[in-house]
Amino acid sequence: MRQAVILIKLLFIFQFQPIAQNDTTINHQINCPDGDWELVFSEEFNDTTLNHDRWLTWFPYSDDGSDQCAFCRTHGKEGQIYRDANVLPDNGILRLIARREQGNWLGEQRDYSSGMIHSRQSFGIGKYEVRCRLPVGRGFWPAIWAYGRTTSELDIMEAGMQRPYRFHMSIHNRKIKKMLHRRHCGFKNLSSGFHTYSMEWDTNFIRFYIDSHVVWRITPYRSVLGCRIKKCSLRPGRYLTEPVFPPSDETLHLILNLAVGNDHTPFTGSPDAETVFPGQMEIDWIRYYKRKPGSE
Repeated sequence: MRQAVILIKLLFIFQFQPIAQNDTTINHQINCPDGDWELVFSEEFNDTTLNHDRWLTWFPYSDDGSDQCAFCRTHGKEGQIYRDANVLPDNGILRLIARREQGNWLGEQRDYSSGMIHSRQSFGIGKYEVRCRLPVGRGFWPAIWAYGRTTSELDIMEAGMQRPYRFHMSIHNRKIKKMLHRRHCGFKNLSSGFHTYSMEWDTNFIRFYIDSHVVWRITPYRSVLGCRIKKCSLRPGRYLTEPVFPPSDETLHLILNLAVGNDHTPFTGSPDAETVFPGQMEIDWIRYYKRKPGSE
């Protein structure tokens, strides 16, 4: 009885508290987007060379978008230099190959080389899918991610491959310097075969998948008690907003890379004596979908 009285008092106090800055009131029903996904971009890697009209092999963050910055081919303090020779289309598979070889890029010395691709095209709300196989061994850090040049970063998959049954997903908002993160541990060895990693980003949710199985779901709103909304449709009422959720007009460049770790990197460290080089991230295909017009 006493506990019930305390609960009623707390609810009464909470009801009349001033609305916080991240509170919002929704005055109309927000329905789930429905309808089929329509394929609008596909990269199958069937050519003998990489399509450079679609893909860069460096981070284009110099003033002119070229690779002429130290960061552009090292990605900061990672253990590799990203080189064109390490990006190899081969019978319908794109191989990003990590090698144990010393090199220098614009004054930055590294002990390894590897490969990456960065889309020239930007994408928005939609469904992202990548089918690939990952290398195994300490020091290998493969990633599939979408990077917005203004606010957001959506990490569809990144893994430290000393643990081949585990991968990570994240949502970053650089403007407010906050993130959400989820680690998934499953029964699938990510290096023993090809797996499909997917992300559906829509106005009411972001869902992450491996092989069509949902492993994480994020919504742009929470209940006033801070609980995540499980249903897609949203009834009128008062809600807390999720500040990390990307704005609906954000545009993202898709990036796939095979980094090599060291003492400064998350998820994995430097390769050890058991790490076998060369290692490779094998990409079968990349696809992007949008909902058919009029389906929302």
